[in-house]
Amino acid sequence: MTGARAAASEERTDAYFAAVASRYPLGGPLRIAEEESGMNNTTRMVYAANDRYVLRVYDNHRDRAVVRVEHGLLAALRQAGLSFRVPSPVAARDGSSIAEAPDGKLAALFGYIDGDRPSPDNPDHVAGLGRAAGELTQALAACGPIAGLEPMYKPYYDFEATHAAADETMLAALCRRSPALAERAADVAALHALRMRLTALIDRIKRLPQQWIHGDIVFSNALAQGGAIVGLLDFEFCTVDVRAMELAVVLADFASGDDERAFGQMERFCAGYGEKRPLGPEEIALLPDLMQLRMIDVWLHFAIRFAEGLDPERVWIREIERVFAACGWIERRRERLLALFRNALARNAAV
Repeated sequence: MTGARAAASEERTDAYFAAVASRYPLGGPLRIAEEESGMNNTTRMVYAANDRYVLRVYDNHRDRAVVRVEHGLLAALRQAGLSFRVPSPVAARDGSSIAEAPDGKLAALFGYIDGDRPSPDNPDHVAGLGRAAGELTQALAACGPIAGLEPMYKPYYDFEATHAAADETMLAALCRRSPALAERAADVAALHALRMRLTALIDRIKRLPQQWIHGDIVFSNALAQGGAIVGLLDFEFCTVDVRAMELAVVLADFASGDDERAFGQMERFCAGYGEKRPLGPEEIALLPDLMQLRMIDVWLHFAIRFAEGLDPERVWIREIERVFAACGWIERRRERLLALFRNALARNAAV
């Protein structure tokens, strides 16, 4: 949680959340509890009679169109016969699934999905999350162009437009802000050079199959019971992108540290994913680059946040170190990664 969002959350009283909950036809008595919140929004658990809900206040924006896309996709997915659950928005008293908080922020109430966060150290969870991701990819493809739904967020491959402010001049200026940043100037220059190489691949990336994707299937956005994945969460940033990006986002988080552990996790995840959604040869060939693209996108995002004073210096330093290590790890193991991907993702690749 950033300092700005933490401060905003602390200013909200129980009466604030009760006022939002009152927009919904809930049975009583009501109890609202702070149990956990994500990085982008504030959430509260709502207990109403024998029912349990998750109340979300959107801290990133006040754009109803963005929330309508999220809720529209969730409505379509609930008809897709998935083996796991996705959030189910509750209709407010006015019939809309979008409510307004006392300060004008948008809010939504979702039915509670029981489960715990899966662990990347549990082989069943890793393989299960892969299968769930592949199944979701299939379901989102079947949704096709949903009437009235247009993506509100740019695809990952438009990262240059998304992060245009973080050009070479700005990055160099940031490195002059302190001795600690100056020590990392060579790493920043290397990451910028990788950014330029990825930019040269954009036309090739754009020709890959595209569809709606979740865009952030990570362990913190999933739920498990025993060894099974029972829920996927946080569909707020769904957009239309190359479908292989769905897989690249998860794999990028495995790309560091001990090789045996990292490759074991990737192999299990890809095997699970490949059962549900094999990829084509060009998607597989570009998967290491898409993993690096994900990391560079995150790095540029945090560079802009630092430049705008939204994060302290240590946050961008952490991202420089993390992204530099992960991108280098991917590059040095590119051939081994490609062999793994071809083995796990190209089986029965009738795409």
